[in-house]
Amino acid sequence: MDRSVVLVTGASHGIGQATAMLLASRGYQVFGTARKPAGEGPAGVQMLPLDVTSEESARSCVAAVQQQAGRVDVLVNNAGFGLIGAAEEVSIAEAQALFDTNLFGAARAANAVLPGMRQRRNGLIINVGSLAPALPVPSMDTCPAPRQR
Repeated sequence: MDRSVVLVTGASHGIGQATAMLLASRGYQVFGTARKPAGEGPAGVQMLPLDVTSEESARSCVAAVQQQAGRVDVLVNNAGFGLIGAAEEVSIAEAQALFDTNLFGAARAANAVLPGMRQRRNGLIINVGSLAPALPVPSMDTCPAPRQR
């Protein structure tokens, strides 16, 4: 039986790299991504270029995985970054870049893998997020969010 093929965005360091390494050690065929992959990836992880802010980059990356492995069984949307600062210190351009990477980047990657998953009627998409907005730290707005009932 073939190994499941996993694509992990943002695998150059941090949680994405740890996820890619763990999955590779468990026998999955893992493709990790970074905007500019530098050299070899972790053991068992093939690194590919992917800029999640570009639809063309997402399509090209998924096409490369499909060419090499035949399919994408699992997408782990992990690429992202944080932005901390008072509202008046964060520019609109910085906030737009955050949403373009963290929100729309995940949508671009998902849109690139979904046609193949739908065709096979099989696949899994995992979106990795952060609790940071819910845990105030200095320089963040400390006004509590309304409680959900």
